[in-house]
Amino acid sequence: MKIQEILKKEKVSIDPIKELLHQEVSKIIENKVNFVIEHPAEESHGDYATNVAMALAGVLKENPLEIAQNIAKKINLPDLLEKVEAIAPGFINFKIKNDYYISELENILEQKEDYGTFELAEDKKIMLEFGQPNTHKAFTVGHIKGTISGLSVCKLFENLGYEVVKTNYYGDIGMHTAKTTWGVQQKGLLEDFESWDKHKKMEFITEAYVYATQAFDENEKAIRKINIDIYQKNKTEATELYERIKKMSLEHQKAIFADLGVAYDKQYPESQVYESAKKIVEENSKKIFVESQGAIIYEGEKDGLVTWVMKTSEDNPTYLAKDIALGYQKFEDYPDLFLNLTLTGVEQVDHFKAVIKILETLDEKFKDKYFHTSFGWLLMNGKKTSSRSGKNIKGTDILEESLKVARTKIAELKDYDTEKKEEISRVVALAGLKFLILSHDFNKDVNYDPEKFVDFEGYSGPYILYAYVRAQAILRKSKSLEIRLPSDLEMNEWELSLLKWLTRYPQKTYQSGVEVAPYTMCNYLYELAQRFNTFYANCPVIKASEEEKAIRLALSEGTAQVLKNGLTLLGIETIEEM
Repeated sequence: MKIQEILKKEKVSIDPIKELLHQEVSKIIENKVNFVIEHPAEESHGDYATNVAMALAGVLKENPLEIAQNIAKKINLPDLLEKVEAIAPGFINFKIKNDYYISELENILEQKEDYGTFELAEDKKIMLEFGQPNTHKAFTVGHIKGTISGLSVCKLFENLGYEVVKTNYYGDIGMHTAKTTWGVQQKGLLEDFESWDKHKKMEFITEAYVYATQAFDENEKAIRKINIDIYQKNKTEATELYERIKKMSLEHQKAIFADLGVAYDKQYPESQVYESAKKIVEENSKKIFVESQGAIIYEGEKDGLVTWVMKTSEDNPTYLAKDIALGYQKFEDYPDLFLNLTLTGVEQVDHFKAVIKILETLDEKFKDKYFHTSFGWLLMNGKKTSSRSGKNIKGTDILEESLKVARTKIAELKDYDTEKKEEISRVVALAGLKFLILSHDFNKDVNYDPEKFVDFEGYSGPYILYAYVRAQAILRKSKSLEIRLPSDLEMNEWELSLLKWLTRYPQKTYQSGVEVAPYTMCNYLYELAQRFNTFYANCPVIKASEEEKAIRLALSEGTAQVLKNGLTLLGIETIEEM
């Protein structure tokens, strides 16, 4: 079962109008067929439409348009519907009275940040594991993508009503730590090393890792000795250096997590589950694991998966074995977990198929409780990068380059003082980077180009952020005016277009959460920003009549609120001016 299926089991009303229409039509046709009520692609066709007549045509062997016309005549919802129309080849279109949309705008203004939130799951706890940078190596572009993606999924789950435990599992043991330690030994630390900035220290450590990787074949014995000493917790100069590098790595990671807006509730170092991983493999070596050439393996082919080594001939548990132990540790620490979702790069799909299968085989408590979702690569000039070769752009490089581009573009808008310019640039840069990553389906690769994603025009985070700033500017200039919503108000096409899109926000937050799809929210916010900008160009506030001012101020405030709510779900900050 997929995690989306589990989440959708929680019943909640997300579109009361759709449900009411469905009930009315079902009553008329006496539940003879399944049909859908949906928003038509062309808004001129109505606010909702149904295919019920075409579904019935095959059963009744009658003309679908005639069926549609007969059903339309029987629809009896005078307080809700302004118009019901049957059109060829057999659709029924519904136009909703403006009163409903006005009342929903009132809900936005009253509920503010609570608008679009749900209470799907009382006392249900989800653990989300994401980020997962290794110590002794640079924070990579993949970790940036995983961290940004994970934070948004956390916020979407919280918006549904779940309690979310944000978790990071980081690799602090293994051959990469031995390589880095050996590399730093060879290069040596300069006398003023401790005074260096945490990110500059990490640059040196990363260079040492690349150097050791390239020199591994000629120095394998010495590096493997360090690796054994780390695993066995032997006290040597190398293991003391290993601990020192680990501390510096964690400080580096913490700083980047903070820049991205992430604070974890629980962090699991790989070294914590090392011993329990060995124990689990050994205790089950004759149940689901088998010995092979001195190692212990999981014969995945028998389950339609890949075969994996669980414990090496050197008696060390593998990464997969440690992930099994981590699963147990999570549910031991949080026995009331509703489910766990681990978010990683697409290259670990086969790995996690095996992890989940093994966990469910070992203990039924993991059945439909442990899930994995993958994301594609963050490409640099259309190409993948590798930390082993040293030919990659580090996470800090991405953040700094995005900020540099944002500074240039902000300077073109207005001459701010240095402090304000820096703060606006920071928010704009992160809005661009986060929107770039989140606006794609998780499985798709994303190409990094700050000149395009840090842009105030087109499909971008800064474009949406700028719409929010515009709405706030209207409210500041009109702060002495009263926001009122008369029920008999006549609205023009731009006002109605904006208003109707605003009221779809709860549906989109629900869809984004249960489908684990932040890109759905990105698409919605972009369309909202477009509609607001069209409204802004055609519907002045200050020079409008008193009645027009009332609704236009309300629409501006509602737009600002919904944009802020939606951007928050993407982990994007808002600013009041730009």
